[in-house]
Amino acid sequence: MQLLFRRWLVSGIEAIPRAAPDRILGLTEQFASDSCRNKVNLTVGVYKDSWGQVTTLPSVAMAQRQIDEDVELNTDLSYLPITGCPEYSEKVLGFLFGESSPGSGPQLVRQQRVSFAQTLSGTGALAVASKLLALFLAQTVWVPQPSWPNHWNVFRSNGFADIRAYPYYRDGRLVVDEWLDLLRSQVRSDRAKRHAIVLHACCHNPTGADPTREEWRRILDTIHELQMIPVIDMAYQGLESGNPPKDAYVLRMCLDESRYDCWPNGLFLCQSFAKNMGLYGERVGSLSVVVPPNDSGTREKVDSQLKQIVRSAYSSPPGYGSRVATLVLSKPFLRMQWYKDVAFMVSRLNQVRSDMHELLGWPALTDFEHQHGMFYYTGLSSKQVDLLRTKYSVYMTADGRLSLSGVNDQNIEYVCKALKAVSKTAR
Repeated sequence: MQLLFRRWLVSGIEAIPRAAPDRILGLTEQFASDSCRNKVNLTVGVYKDSWGQVTTLPSVAMAQRQIDEDVELNTDLSYLPITGCPEYSEKVLGFLFGESSPGSGPQLVRQQRVSFAQTLSGTGALAVASKLLALFLAQTVWVPQPSWPNHWNVFRSNGFADIRAYPYYRDGRLVVDEWLDLLRSQVRSDRAKRHAIVLHACCHNPTGADPTREEWRRILDTIHELQMIPVIDMAYQGLESGNPPKDAYVLRMCLDESRYDCWPNGLFLCQSFAKNMGLYGERVGSLSVVVPPNDSGTREKVDSQLKQIVRSAYSSPPGYGSRVATLVLSKPFLRMQWYKDVAFMVSRLNQVRSDMHELLGWPALTDFEHQHGMFYYTGLSSKQVDLLRTKYSVYMTADGRLSLSGVNDQNIEYVCKALKAVSKTAR
């Protein structure tokens, strides 16, 4: 009897396989245990200043001080509604579909064609969006190759068995023609399914390379023609140009109703304030679903399903970070300071690119027309990245992605010396 019970146990919880460590956070754990005094972490996409510190943006610090002085806000720790704070919803909708999309955006909000939910940053928005898509709208989702690794995890965990990669970047360049040819070939021949597609709004992760406006127009024309459902992942709004509204150009292009009368199965916008407000640990983001114009109560139906998905996953979002974001968006002087903060971040990242280019001579570093944001794709092989870590204690992700914000005045010469040495070794 004991032997049978033991066999039953082994076939149960003890049979659970060990999951592979996260490709980014797993490296951070290795970095923490590294005893080398020159170690450098270039993995996680967290903005650091020129001293290597993660600091609070001045606009956010001012908002925090105002919140700390508000007794009512500090004592009200009750649950938020399932889809978030109403004031946060109002201000973020105004920012995304007003200031960032001044053409048709405000009209969409007035027509009540935008279903909105406050989410656990951009990852939470993607999780809720993927669940809704898998339940009701799409059987297949397309993700760029390469892409943020967690895209695959999120869509797989929320109901997608059919996740396909579209070619995005190879040998140091974008492959837009190949991307669109593949979609035309496969989606047209697979009309029995609905297809969603993930689009990085700007500052592509991991390559840092974005299509030109003309290429985006061709991309969106093809997606609309194929009746695919766009899922815009806008995690780095502002980190391309230094101006958050300006960087929402993909959203504005999608909402151009003179070109696209509507997206018949909806448009999904997953947005985050983690990077551009530095609210990483506060998990502040949103999901907006733009529905087509009709009188059948579509938006209300989507609202109801978003509430059910959120309720079953985490019940309701946290409050503090959303209060900070709401205040920054509400007060003109705080918003202007925020724009200055974002512009300063971009200026520093671009200076890092220029300084590294001076030391390394890698021309793509200063290709500011095509290269944007916090990341640079070095082109190093996984073997070279391993050598960089084991010999120099410089940590990067296996695909060769380098987080520019991890480079600062104190380590730039060491980092570039290591990169130059490793780049000369066999791939």
